[in-house]
Amino acid sequence: MSIDITDIATADDPYAMMAELRQQGPVTRLPSGFVAVTGYDAAMDAMRRSEFISSPIAGLYRDRLPVGAANDEMSHRINFLDPPDHPRVRRLVAKAFTPRRIAALVPWIEHTATSLVAGLANRSTVDLLGEFAHELPSLVISELLGVPPADRDQLTRLSDDVAPLLSPSPTETEISTAVTAAESMHEYLGELIEQRRLEPGEDLLSALIAAEDDDERLSRPELLSLAATLYSAGHRTTRDSFSNGLVRLLMNDAHGYAQVANGAWDVATTVRELLRLDTPTLYVARIAGSDTELSGTPVNAGDPLLVYLAAANRDPSIYTEPNELRPGRPGPPPLSFAHGAHYCLGASLATAEIEVMLNTVARTWPLLRRTDEPLTWHQRGPFRGVDRLDVELG
Repeated sequence: MSIDITDIATADDPYAMMAELRQQGPVTRLPSGFVAVTGYDAAMDAMRRSEFISSPIAGLYRDRLPVGAANDEMSHRINFLDPPDHPRVRRLVAKAFTPRRIAALVPWIEHTATSLVAGLANRSTVDLLGEFAHELPSLVISELLGVPPADRDQLTRLSDDVAPLLSPSPTETEISTAVTAAESMHEYLGELIEQRRLEPGEDLLSALIAAEDDDERLSRPELLSLAATLYSAGHRTTRDSFSNGLVRLLMNDAHGYAQVANGAWDVATTVRELLRLDTPTLYVARIAGSDTELSGTPVNAGDPLLVYLAAANRDPSIYTEPNELRPGRPGPPPLSFAHGAHYCLGASLATAEIEVMLNTVARTWPLLRRTDEPLTWHQRGPFRGVDRLDVELG
């Protein structure tokens, strides 16, 4: 097998490469030593079983980082924690990041989305990623965390610069840029945390500071890492999920988009299918904690696994004609937000935002179409999305 992680990370069509890997079997050892998990059942197994752990990943990342904010963030990042730290931190976060808090935010999201599209009313063409898909999630996560609107662009840029640290093989330039960005981001968030300690508000950051479980609270390093992670994930993946999905809907003379705009396709089921088909987070990582096997393939203690969510979501043994867009199709839930103990805390918020965004755009511009501008894609660490999305508003 000649395909390796760098090939997938730089491919124009990573889905084709992941499908080629999956044809060799649901679990494949790559030349670099990574174990690629591309089958749906194998991915579920890897994310569910206690033999496959997360904390050693932080060590792998820290080894290439100097002492400082970036190193600290990797040490305390919630998706790199194992028991007992992970359930403790997750319980504390859950006390603040409640379904009630998310539900209360939805009217605000709807109002903000409507205001953003109203500001584009007199335009004939627009980069919908830059002027809508980028803007709304940034505003939402800033509102949720209590970040002043004037500072959100700065934090968004910094979080994008830090993202390549999550790649298995970042360049020296990417590491240097990320280290500098992490220092700036942690300095800003540290000041914001201290402000909220003195003057608590109704925002999520204040709730995280106050959260308590059996006399335990989140430490300052944990708060910093959580705030940085929530800001990054709460913005980037939602932006890319919507934009990647809209690109899909606008293919084939915008047939799929027209189906949403005329009400033939339900928005919620369409969003679920778009998340399956164009997963913005291509993979999550795990480490084998002991000698074991996965789908019949031997895995040695210490082996690094890349669980390709995007490949599992297109497994033909699970989904009929998996490369086709079919809202409402039968089958299990897609793994776009991972699975098991590390299932994404913000999945319900991200899904609600994408549904609001798609509904608002389709209602406002039922004849929306892409321009002739070619698409270009980026991949920063595990995150994949279009660089811009030029459309005719119609």
